Amino acid sequence: MKNILSLAVIFFLGLGFVSHANAQKISLPSPDFKKDMLGALTPGSDVSLSDSQKSELKQSNESFLNDVLKIAGGSDSDEEKKKSILNLGKKQSSAFEKILGEDKAKSYKKSVKKKIRPFKTKYKLATFIL
Repeated sequence: MKNILSLAVIFFLGLGFVSHANAQKISLPSPDFKKDMLGALTPGSDVSLSDSQKSELKQSNESFLNDVLKIAGGSDSDEEKKKSILNLGKKQSSAFEKILGEDKAKSYKKSVKKKIRPFKTKYKLATFIL
């Protein structure tokens, strides 16, 4: 009986490691990813922006997400993809400050992080954005 129990425990631990390893894979998400992320990156009413700032921000976010999707669909290792996406996120944060100014960029990033949070379980890739 102890042998069967031990084997069962080892089996379930093994399954846990295998599923964890598969969960770390970075690949192209569903087609809804870009639409959902653009929605999350759209500034809310809590950040007052001019029309030109909104337009420039939208264009920057679309370009950013296109680059993220190119990286995710590439043939690099998962570690390289992760590193590239994180570096891209840092550049995008700098773009926010350039477009919005430091104070508005901080409140915008805070707002975006709240909006992205629910997507982190749906899209592994969302955990690396910002």
